[in-house]
Amino acid sequence: MPSEERVDLALNSLGAPLEAFRSAVARAVDEVRGELERRRQPAAAGGASEELGGLASRLMDAGRFAGLFAEESVLDPEQAALMEAAHDTLASLDAADDRAFARAVAPDETLRDAVVAGLGRLGAAFGAARGAELTREGREAHGSAEAPDPLFSLPPAAWNRAERGIAPPLVVETPGAKLRAGELAEFVDGAQKLFLVVDGPAPAAPLVRLITPGVFVLQTEDPAELERAAAFPGPAVAALFPEGSGAARFAHDPAAGQTLSGRLTIEEIPAADGLRPVGPISARQQAEELAQLASLTAPAGALGAPSTNGDHTPEAGSDEEAAQPADRLAAWLLRQADLRDMG
Repeated sequence: MPSEERVDLALNSLGAPLEAFRSAVARAVDEVRGELERRRQPAAAGGASEELGGLASRLMDAGRFAGLFAEESVLDPEQAALMEAAHDTLASLDAADDRAFARAVAPDETLRDAVVAGLGRLGAAFGAARGAELTREGREAHGSAEAPDPLFSLPPAAWNRAERGIAPPLVVETPGAKLRAGELAEFVDGAQKLFLVVDGPAPAAPLVRLITPGVFVLQTEDPAELERAAAFPGPAVAALFPEGSGAARFAHDPAAGQTLSGRLTIEEIPAADGLRPVGPISARQQAEELAQLASLTAPAGALGAPSTNGDHTPEAGSDEEAAQPADRLAAWLLRQADLRDMG
């Protein structure tokens, strides 16, 4: 299946998160436009008591907003221009099609670079809402920490808790050689959804590094599986591999149980023999990820680290022979990995 088609399928699976973000932006557009219309002329009696909602309501204090109407009813030219810029930024995002929520990793970018750029562009909605709020309050927005420039650029690291709770989802098309899960850890918060469409050779189990109790983590070759990750209310990271990729297939669903064994479903762990470096990701790193995935199926108490120092066969009746199958599988994966070519 062509990567462009897989990107479209990933975007389609994000219907609910996309709609939530779009609805909030659309309401903010109406609110900022209404503010402009009211404050370019004397405020109508009782106008300030209208209830705020959506995106702006999470960022604006309605009580303070009402008090401002009694003190200042007309925006000065600079304030009006800033409010207009905030409106235009929000309106542009409101009018964008679903492709605005997708981005490909450029040749000179890392996966993290692409995510920062993609979310930063969409996060302009938060910067614009903050700029509008500051203008309502009569405070300077340009050059402030809340709105660092006239375009209201706001990278994900600067989002507050409320903004992370309505974070825009993002689909990233990435070469497998750039799929380094550690670069995504900082974004896994709030309701953030990051779906990765993987092209070309890739490590077998990179996302195992992101498995924590409250994060939905998915590796799959089936686009239909992405809907499970999209429906999860918390943060989710999913990688859609091409058919026949040889990647591990698993799902970690925090809603499925209170224990790791209840949350984690493994459909396939590929053999580690024949592993080769994928870009900067060595065969040793890939073998460790496969072994970690295998070890996660072991019950509590089977905590001994698997030995990787040779083909030791335990004596009959020994404690080692009684080790759980997942421990033995993890050890086997590491032993079978061809680590001679580490280039």
